[in-house]
Amino acid sequence: MKIDIVETEDRSTELIALARLVAFAIESAKSLDAEVVEFCLDKALRAVLDQIDEPARMTLTASDIVLMNRSPLC
Repeated sequence: MKIDIVETEDRSTELIALARLVAFAIESAKSLDAEVVEFCLDKALRAVLDQIDEPARMTLTASDIVLMNRSPLC
């Protein structure tokens, strides 16, 4: 049972890190005026955020919450 808890925590940590990475890429796409790339990355960010389980959401920072509340591009 302990292994399951560790794997879940690792998965959540990795998903949060991935969300931050995609959010950074979105900001880069904005600065490059790459609208199609920004749109696709926004979809990817939404998908990653949907995969983060409820207990892991308690560890989100203020910046992470801002990411989650971004207005969708579509």
